Amino acid sequence: MGQRQYNNRVILQKAMTSHGFKPCDCEWWHFTLLDEPFPNTYFTFPIARKSLDN
Repeated sequence: MGQRQYNNRVILQKAMTSHGFKPCDCEWWHFTLLDEPFPNTYFTFPIARKSLDN
């Protein structure tokens, strides 16, 4: 890994942890919300592009 990639990982980790997320041990890019409101719920509903349009 190059220095630029490492620096970007550090930026991501600082941004996420400063906003209430904790890093996952198994994947450097995966974070979990510390105060998860639905910790045992998996949301599997489809998301459509039209739901994002105003």
